[in-house]
Formats: sequence, C-alpha cells, structure tokens
Amino acid sequence: MSRSYTSATGQEITDEMIERWCNAYEKGEFPPGERSVGPVIRGRPPLSHEETVVLSIKVPASMKKALEREASSQGQTASAFARDAITARLSSAN
Repeated sequence: MSRSYTSATGQEITDEMIERWCNAYEKGEFPPGERSVGPVIRGRPPLSHEETVVLSIKVPASMKKALEREASSQGQTASAFARDAITARLSSAN
C-alpha cells in the first residue's frame, strides 16, 4: 500500500515520487520535472549565524553518562542537549 505525505508547501508526496527521486539522485541526476529552490549546500548546516568555537569542560563520568542518556531519550546528541541546557540557563538569567 502506497503512503503519501504532504510537504510544507502543501504538495502531496507519494512513495512512488520518493522512489523516482532516489533513483535519479543515485545516478547523480536531478529528478525530471522537479526544480531546485536554491543551491545545493553540502555538509552540516551551521549551528549559528556567528562564528562557533569549541567549549571543553570537565564533568564527572556519571554526569556525562546521565547527559548522554537524557539526550538520547530526547533524540538529541549530547552536544545539542548541552547547548540547549546552556541556552535555557542563560535565557533564565536575563
């Protein structure tokens, strides 16, 4: 049974469309009849509009394990979870 989805623009997306797109992309082609809304950007999207830097901190091993466990339960990486926690704490301080 074929499923369908609705895009953010309201377009219906079917399993057949997805299969066609996958076949074209695997050949290095753009699917016929489709259009791009902008340039293809390779790599992970930036985390911020400003320069990012590495923040390295030491925590007890049990805290790291708890952070990783909680992040995983929320479908996040440990880094994303830590960024969200820091952002929430900084926001509440203002």
